[in-house]
Amino acid sequence: MAEARIDRHSAVIEQDLPDIYAFIADRDPAAAERVLDAMERTFQELARHPDSGAPYPTRNRKLQGLRMFPVSDFPNYLVFYRVETASIRILYVTHGARHLLRLFRREPRE
Repeated sequence: MAEARIDRHSAVIEQDLPDIYAFIADRDPAAAERVLDAMERTFQELARHPDSGAPYPTRNRKLQGLRMFPVSDFPNYLVFYRVETASIRILYVTHGARHLLRLFRREPRE
């Protein structure tokens, strides 16, 4: 597959990334910028190598095909995405310490 287009779920843009930035920037604005830059680099890497992430096992039919990949240089943050025909769809970006099953159930994204 040629480099895939990156398709970010609206909640990633409007909720996940701003929340992560705000949480980190409260203590260290420069660190918050570094984390967001690393997330963007990770998205680009996934566009070049969509199958890099590990399959995320789930019985939830809406999450079938979900893959997980740690953010470069900040592996506590995880990108959850699905490989589609000509794109990768970023569905969640979150800290790995969160209760993921609860997150996916409370905020279903497709």
